[in-house]
Amino acid sequence: MNIAVIIPFFQREGGILSRALDSVDAQILPDGCSLTVLVIDDESPVPARSEIESRQGRVPVRLIEQKNGGPGAARNTGLDAVAADRFDYVAFLDSDDIWQPTHLQDAVALLERGHDFHFCDHQRTEDDITYFERTPALRRMRGERHGGVTVLDPEIPILAFDQPSIMAASVDTYLSQTSTVVVRQSFVQSLRFEPLLRNAGEDQLFWLSLIEAGARAVVSWKMNVLCGRGVNVYFDAFDWKSTKVVDRTGYMLMFFHTVERRLSLSASDRKTVADRVRRYRRAYSYLFLRSLMQGRVPSLSLTWKLATLDPGLVPAMPLRFLAVLPKRQAESLQW
Repeated sequence: MNIAVIIPFFQREGGILSRALDSVDAQILPDGCSLTVLVIDDESPVPARSEIESRQGRVPVRLIEQKNGGPGAARNTGLDAVAADRFDYVAFLDSDDIWQPTHLQDAVALLERGHDFHFCDHQRTEDDITYFERTPALRRMRGERHGGVTVLDPEIPILAFDQPSIMAASVDTYLSQTSTVVVRQSFVQSLRFEPLLRNAGEDQLFWLSLIEAGARAVVSWKMNVLCGRGVNVYFDAFDWKSTKVVDRTGYMLMFFHTVERRLSLSASDRKTVADRVRRYRRAYSYLFLRSLMQGRVPSLSLTWKLATLDPGLVPAMPLRFLAVLPKRQAESLQW
């Protein structure tokens, strides 16, 4: 059994990549299972080469260097590189995250039972509870027992979801953090991440595309991934005093427009997406004009792209700004 591990790399601090690679080296694997690691240096300020050349780990590491294109573009480079080789599974790991020693063993055992798309719980270093514990949708999913759910382990639990159930949940909420995902390679031979959504939504769109393509999903509530504090284009954009927060909401609007246009959705899922489009139209309009009034100019190239997708967005901005203004604190909790 062969597993490819794809690690996009863009960091401003040394030692981060080494910790991630150490966690790959520490994986407890079934007999006959081999790993190949691809590190894609996305024009990182701290070069990956400086950490890889001095390593003497047990897992071979292949370095690919490219011009900066964002994490999705780097992952696509990795997927292109492994497409011609024969791998059973592809695992994703962000360079500032680490795996627990049984992560791949646990994932592969579940995938070998007839599933194609695995993800599990994770925890960020600054949090005192896991992502699944603090996310309402995942707390609900933990207790779901209906025709669309197969219980593989009631204690952890580990649940397999049919396509309509996992699609509806994944449209509604970001469920599967990238470093927890292991997928059957046959499903990613042609699917690629959308680099235009580099600031928000590109990985969620990829998982949705996997589900649409028929990948059978299995979800484990076992916390097998620890997420660190390196460069993160999404979490770096939560400063309300920065134009990055404006751009993040703009990219979320672009993401839901893309889902609406690109994927075949049920009537219920289409209604969910339409609700999110309305939400992020309001968010982007309010934050964009607020930023201008405070003397900060968000990305106008992003505004132009959004106006092309959503011609009524810019003309209606003042009205949406005024509508959000009296209840901005309550609405901002959803952004």
